[in-house]
Amino acid sequence: DLTIITSSFYPIIFTFGAICSQLGRVKLQLLYKASIHGFTGAAFHQRCDNHSPTVSVGFNASGYVFGGYTTQPFSQSGQYVWDDQAFLFTFSGEKLLKYPVTGPANAVRMIANSGPYFGETLVLVNGSQAVVYSNPGNYYTFNAAEMHGNNLNMTECEVYEVEGEPWRPVIWESEKRKELIDSIKIYKPTVSSVSQVRVLLIGAVGAGKSSFFNSINSVFRGHVTSQAIAGCSTTSLTTQFRSYSLKAGREGKPLPIVLCDTMGLEESTGVGLDIDDISSILKGHLPDRYQV
Repeated sequence: DLTIITSSFYPIIFTFGAICSQLGRVKLQLLYKASIHGFTGAAFHQRCDNHSPTVSVGFNASGYVFGGYTTQPFSQSGQYVWDDQAFLFTFSGEKLLKYPVTGPANAVRMIANSGPYFGETLVLVNGSQAVVYSNPGNYYTFNAAEMHGNNLNMTECEVYEVEGEPWRPVIWESEKRKELIDSIKIYKPTVSSVSQVRVLLIGAVGAGKSSFFNSINSVFRGHVTSQAIAGCSTTSLTTQFRSYSLKAGREGKPLPIVLCDTMGLEESTGVGLDIDDISSILKGHLPDRYQV
């Protein structure tokens, strides 16, 4: 998803990729974000009850990313719930460390005044506070220092519903990432007279076209860039047709791909990108910086 690709918090990208690799061909839909909805059990249950399966992710100021997965829907019954597929995890570098449930009859407990409650072992947003409860060995076994660095103060808690199969499988390992980047660097168009492939980005206002270019450019440059104007607005921030060359490394060696950015599409007549402009772009009639 673009929201994952364009995130500035790269550890989260690899965490979600590693989690998805454990679960198969799935995608994650955000249900609850404590910094927005509140560090309370009530806010968590309001948004997460009756959803399943789910991945719950905690963050602390020491930089640890950890949490748990359950196939069972949350509730406020106060009861333990069986789940032999549940597991806890922590993220270390680009590797996900997984701790399977050892007491499936007590895998998840449904407590009203807390967030995700995994047995009597790990609780995120414990007692409606921005803290973690950690007691390894009760239905899950892990090393506390390895899991969260013994820092039980939370900076964020997010819960995602695990949904279906995505439109394509994505492998997030570092070797695969390098392979994909290298394949783009050495790509050559099939027509020898064409030195670069031009890719036109078209989408609704706010779809993330400019952000997508900034993210791809950042990956190849090796540092965060913001060449294209991007942000949040009800109307398109892009008003010109722009052709952006992708560059590799800090020395800026051009890649064989050009991303062409456009004004966003809108439903109302007379605003946004006009269909005639799209035709002119595809035919190569519009120069860079053409005012749409």
